[in-house]
This record gives sequence, structure tokens and C-alpha cells, in this order.
Amino acid sequence: MKLCWLVLQLLALLSCSALCANILAVLPSVWKSHYLFGRRLMQQLVEGPQNHSVTIISPHAAESGVDEELANIREIRIEGLMVNWLDMGMSFEAEEMRAQSVMERFTRLIYAGTTNVDLLLSDAQVRKLLTSGERFDLLVVDLFLSDALLGLAFYYGIPTVAISPTGANSWLNNMFGNPQASSLDPSNFLPFTERMTTSQRLVNTLMSMFERLTYNFFHMISQQSVYSKHFEHLVSQSSDARPLPHYRDLAKNLSLALINSHAVLHYPRAYLPNMLEVGGLHLMTPQKLHLPNHLREFVEAAPSGVIYVSLGADVRIDELPHEKIAVLLDAFSHLKEFHFLLKWESDEFFDQLPENVMINSWWPQAAILAHPQVKVFISSCGVLSTLESIVGNTPLLAIPILAEQEVLAKRLQLQGASLTLNYDALSYDAIVQGIRQLTLNDSYVQRLKELHRRLRTGTGDLDTLSRALQQIELVLQSNGADYLKSHANTLNFWRAEGLDVIAIIALGVFGILTVPFVAVWCILRRSYYSEAAQEQNQQLPYRTTLKAVGRMQSFGDQACAANEEPLRRTRSAQSLSARSSCSSYSSSTPTTPSSTSTTPLDLTPPPPSGSATTPLVVEHMPPLHLYVSNQPDFTTQASHNENTKRQFL
Repeated sequence: MKLCWLVLQLLALLSCSALCANILAVLPSVWKSHYLFGRRLMQQLVEGPQNHSVTIISPHAAESGVDEELANIREIRIEGLMVNWLDMGMSFEAEEMRAQSVMERFTRLIYAGTTNVDLLLSDAQVRKLLTSGERFDLLVVDLFLSDALLGLAFYYGIPTVAISPTGANSWLNNMFGNPQASSLDPSNFLPFTERMTTSQRLVNTLMSMFERLTYNFFHMISQQSVYSKHFEHLVSQSSDARPLPHYRDLAKNLSLALINSHAVLHYPRAYLPNMLEVGGLHLMTPQKLHLPNHLREFVEAAPSGVIYVSLGADVRIDELPHEKIAVLLDAFSHLKEFHFLLKWESDEFFDQLPENVMINSWWPQAAILAHPQVKVFISSCGVLSTLESIVGNTPLLAIPILAEQEVLAKRLQLQGASLTLNYDALSYDAIVQGIRQLTLNDSYVQRLKELHRRLRTGTGDLDTLSRALQQIELVLQSNGADYLKSHANTLNFWRAEGLDVIAIIALGVFGILTVPFVAVWCILRRSYYSEAAQEQNQQLPYRTTLKAVGRMQSFGDQACAANEEPLRRTRSAQSLSARSSCSSYSSSTPTTPSSTSTTPLDLTPPPPSGSATTPLVVEHMPPLHLYVSNQPDFTTQASHNENTKRQFL
């Protein structure tokens, strides 16, 4: 009996060691919403029957305002990341965020993300953990411009699960090899929906090229330097020293991506089997949502309901321009039948607070939106806040600040679940009319109920959370789930885009078109020269005439004038066309045209008309006269005939 008990204990210990996993979660983002999404996932992992343990590294770890710590969760807080983020030119003020251009914001994000990863890996607590000898079985990392953290997976020799709290982006798709087309998938930095016009597709294509070039030739180089700086020393000091792989090869170790998106909020698109949409993963069941007593009393005392105001976990309302805050307070004071819950980050209010307004730096937002007394949610329309509003059936009055928030607000307004106000044109009338319309028209609540039904399953729990947990367990049990990975992430840019194939096809088409053209040209050229040579040998009259004319000198040429050999003109067209520009004509002894001669040009000098002792005087006629005066000189001809007649008599 005792032996059987020992065997059972041993089997239980072996099964526990097989199921229990020590998980390292690194959430380096300074945005608190990213931390809340990742921590909610870690809570669900440790609450499962597998008895996992989790270590969380984050700048928001163990911060006030979050849920109580669980027994199997250890948190390490990193200081200085927020200060560095602000020093790199990033801001949480709405005015400064909107003033930055798309390219400026993207460039500053790369700078801030790289330096924050460097600070995190240089932290004394992190260095102590890495050199303590503690082993981990899985790495969960927020891969928003923090690629160098993948070196942790190589250092521990474990698979990696990437989370994306803001939805899919171009960098994550490239790492996993997921297809992405600039004509179908808009950039996260542009306020475009999936149905883009021609001009929008042109801008989106240029932005996609800018993102890819900046990521490959700027971000990856900076991340490579941080990766080599920290992990070359760690790997060399470890017991199983291995050569450090290239930074680009680390993406091949990615086993799973959990993307915070849903077809209710985003457009449907194709994903690889190891990329899951888990929109709504952070949501909790209504049984776990509770309001503090003082807050519940304030909410239930409102005659017509409560308006909740928050522009997100990170945007500070207390740093808005005073004129915009005055517009909000003026509208709140006018709507006395409503109570307002305002997220205010400062300890003191800058003006007298209206009686129907309560402020606090942090609110239990999910529990507030789930209360039936809350009628409208004034929000910047972030992903997490929008999902919580849908679950609570609370209509949205959106004031978007960033581009992705504008896209989400447009999509919800088209579905009839919200209204949108322009931040730059915020006014008293717009706020009051928007609240009136959302509270008096029941169609917005009905549309939200339909969206809520699509998020929930038949049992009332979130199916996305269960699928995410099952997939993580599959990665742990199969040591990476390599059979779900696509080989597309092993292709370089030229092969992935098919540029090598396009080059081969272009060369083939060029060869097909060029070879016949060159052959025909050679044949025609050879035929032309053969015909020309044959005509030259035959010495055809018109060809000889043309060659003779071509060899003549120009009018007034001294060489031809020195010869002083007049040419006899014939009446034929050939002799007329062959007149020389340098020939002369004698007025005293004109030549008699020969009607029987067939020679085009008779170069024999005419006989002299004078005596032997009398020199022959030759009057030179202007060369142009031979071509202009085509008719014979009848006066000279008649005089010549008269002289001939007298001599005969």
C-alpha cells in the first residue's frame, strides 16, 4: 500500500512538471492599455488548472489602479522608460500628438522604442534575473518596435508568443510572413478604411514603402545594435555558449501571434494559422465587475443617467487647452439632469467644479460602462475602450485624436452605434446635441446589442479568450508548434515580392521582341547594300547621272572655274539636270545642241570660233542662270543662224 502511494505521488509530480510552465512576459510599452491587455492574459493563464507561473517585466508593473496581485504572478517594474519616451519627442498631450506629422511620429516612435528596449535590458533587476540561472519555458512579448527582445527566446531556448494590443501592423505581418497588400490593407498611421479611393491607395502605397524602407534600413539596424550589445555577453557567459544568430533569424522562432482585433470593429482579412484575432480578450464577465460604494451612490443618484468622459488611459485631459476644457464644463453645467464622471489626472481642478461632475485620475472603466445607469461614453475611441462600450451597451460620442481612432470611429458611426465630433471644431452645441441624440434615440442601443451578440458566444463567455489559452497550451506542449509556421518569413524581399520572377519574365519578353527585330534589320540592311552594289555595277543612266551631279562642286567653286571648260547643253531632261554649277557659256560661239547625241554630259571642249591669232573671249555667265533660265536664248540663236547663212552665200 505504501509503495502504491509513493508511485501515485511520483506520477502526480511528473504530470505537474509536464503541465506547469514558467512564463516570462515582457511588456515594454509605455502605453498603459498595452500593459492591461497583457496582464489580463497572464491572469487567465495562472488561473487555469495547469498551475502556470508568470514573471511580468513592464514600466507599469505593480502600479496603483490595477487588480490585486495573484499568487503566481511576479512583477518587475522598470523605471525611466516614461521619461525617456518624453525626451525622444513623444507626448501624451492631445494637441502635440495631433500637431506631429505622420512621418515625424513614425520616426520618433522608432527612436523611442529602440532606446526604451536598451534601458529595459540595462536595468539592474533585469540583469539580475537573466544571470540568476532561472529557466523559463515560454516568452510572451509585446512586439511593438521592440524586436531586440526576441534575443531572450534564443538565450533561454524557448518558443515565443507575440501579442499586439493595437491590432495587426505591417511589421508583425512581415515577421510571420503574412500577406499584406497596400491596395487592400491601410496603414495604421493613416485615417483610411479598407475601402480606399485611387488617391488614398496611392498615398497608402507610398506610406507602406516608407514604413518598409525605414523599418529595414533604420529600425532593424538600431535594434541589431541593441541586440548584439546585451546578448553577446550573456550568451558567452552562459554554460552552453552558442554562436549568436543574426537578428533577422530571430523572427523564425515566433510561434504564435495574438492580435487584438475583431470583425465587429475591423475589416475581415486573411491570417496565417498561427495568427489569432483575440479582440475582447481583456473583457471580464459581469460577475467580476463591481463599483465602489461611493461611486455607485453617485451613479444611481443621477436623475437621467451618467455620462462617462475619458480620452484613454494615456491621454491627459488636464493638459487640454483651457478653452476646450471650458467648452466641456459649460456643456456639463447645462445638462443638469445628468451626472458626469470625468477622468482628471491632476490632484486639483483648475476651476470650480460643477456639482454634477466627479473627477478621478483612474476609474474602473469596465464596471462603469457595464452599469445600466451609464447612458453615453465620451471617448477617443481606442480599441479596448470601444470593446468595453459594446459589452456594456453604452453608445459612444467619439472625439478621436490619432489616425487609427478616426478609422474606428467612422466604422462605428456607419454601423449606427456612435457619433463623431471633430476635436479641432469642438463646440458647446456639438457636445449638447450629440448627448441629446444618443440618449433620446434608442436605435444606438439596439445596434450596440447586436454588436455585443456578435462578440459573445452562446454560453456568455468570450470564445476568443478560450481559443487564445488553448493555442498557448498547444505551443507549450509541442515546443513551438513549428508545423503551423509559414515558410514565407524565410524569404527575402526580392523573393517574397516576386521581383526575381518579374525580372526573368521581363528579360524573356525583351528577348522575344528584340531577336526578331534585330534579325529583320540585319536582313534588310544586307539586302539594301546588295541592291546598291548591283546597281553600281550595271551603271544605270539615272544612277550615273545622280552620282555625277553629286560629285559636282558648288556654285562659284574656284577649282571648276580654273578649268574653264564649258559644257554643252542638250535638250534632253538628263542633260538639263546634269548641268554643272561651275560651267561657263560663250555668247560669241554658242554650241549647237545635238539631237542625236545620247551622252548626258559631253565634256569635249567646243572648237574655237575666232582665228588662230585672235584669242577667244569667253563671257562667263552666272552659274545660277543655267538653272533659272531654262528656255534657250532665241536672240543669240537667230543671230548665229543669220551669220551662218551669210557665210554660205
